[in-house]
Amino acid sequence: MLKIILIILFVFCSSNSWSSKFSLDKFDIEINSNFLGEEIVLFGQKEEGRDLIIIFEGTERKGKLFTKTKRGLLWINVKQEIDRIPSFFGIFSTPKYSLNQIFLIPSITSKHVLINDFSERLYQIRTALKIKGLYFEDELQSIEGSLFINKFKIPDNISAGDIKVSLYEIQNNEVISFNQKKLNIQKKGLTSKFEIMLEEQSLVYTVILVVFSIVFSLLSNWLFRRR
Repeated sequence: MLKIILIILFVFCSSNSWSSKFSLDKFDIEINSNFLGEEIVLFGQKEEGRDLIIIFEGTERKGKLFTKTKRGLLWINVKQEIDRIPSFFGIFSTPKYSLNQIFLIPSITSKHVLINDFSERLYQIRTALKIKGLYFEDELQSIEGSLFINKFKIPDNISAGDIKVSLYEIQNNEVISFNQKKLNIQKKGLTSKFEIMLEEQSLVYTVILVVFSIVFSLLSNWLFRRR
């Protein structure tokens, strides 16, 4: 009930605008060692006679994609180094747009690395993200006339960084307006410190692990001989 009241207030305050509007119930998420994911509410108003496509795109990072390839009689895993993989990707639309339909609007696809072509590689990346709960496609749900509201979940395996939320108004298969907001994901405490060490000082971290393993092995052998 509170969410609906928020939507009504939001729409009332923006009633002088002739374009669709949207917002989130929160724009900052803090991740710590007890983080189990976070549910976000997307809500707003759709202008009559216009379609909406809202795209969530997380911070791009380098990553690895493992695919199975047949070599002779055997299937083996092949590793691909990928320069740009968003940490999170989601699509809401009304009416429901398939990816094939979105591909026909280059002014949208050219801005988002994960949907800018039909390649098998991008399909595999989307599939891998979906398995991890980091990719979705869904339809915006109307609740009263031009108002809409949807929930989606930020999973516990999300990486820190901004998630860009881009709203596109579509008419006759062309973008007629664009609006963007940001959802900030921050890691706090030990979770943040470990991640920074892994990303910025991976070599030092690896050396520490090797030294610790050697010391532990020598200590174990010494204790065993004393017995």
